[in-house]
Amino acid sequence: MTFAVWFALANSAGMIVAAVSVIFFHDRKYGDIEQLIDYSFSANVLKRVLLYYRGFGVLMLFFFLVFSISVYMLQAVDGRVLFAEGRASLFGIMLFAFDLVARGAFFDWMEHFEFSLSPLSMNRSSTWFVLYAFVFRMFYALTLLRILISFAWIWRKIAVAKREHETGLLRIAAREADEREG
Repeated sequence: MTFAVWFALANSAGMIVAAVSVIFFHDRKYGDIEQLIDYSFSANVLKRVLLYYRGFGVLMLFFFLVFSISVYMLQAVDGRVLFAEGRASLFGIMLFAFDLVARGAFFDWMEHFEFSLSPLSMNRSSTWFVLYAFVFRMFYALTLLRILISFAWIWRKIAVAKREHETGLLRIAAREADEREG
């Protein structure tokens, strides 16, 4: 096995570990953030929430780039035929990877309507590459679903906390105005 194959295997293992940790261990940190929002709404809490979700964005961008580089290495260095159309440029591979990301994010919508963002299609006779692309696609499907549900819940908590904070400030201002008048 060549370095490119080992790199692809390591990337697959990394995506599986990352997806499992996001799905199963995300709740601990998520619970801490939810408690922070419930305890006190402030710009600092909002900043911590956005930094937390930015970490997921960095993780997803990292695996996107590593997958693209890995596929390029498998094709260019090892000479493997991964696409039905033949060799692809790095940009073409990145477009193919983005197509997989979109298919992971939109589940079967793109499949049902036969919509594709890339002119490339997998070489179906390369079973291990089909499985590698499947791991990549499922990584995005599972983590995006988990993160979007979590983000929607946290965003709602922030909106409620902000509204309560503003209502509390209005009550304080009204009480102070009453005290000055009376």
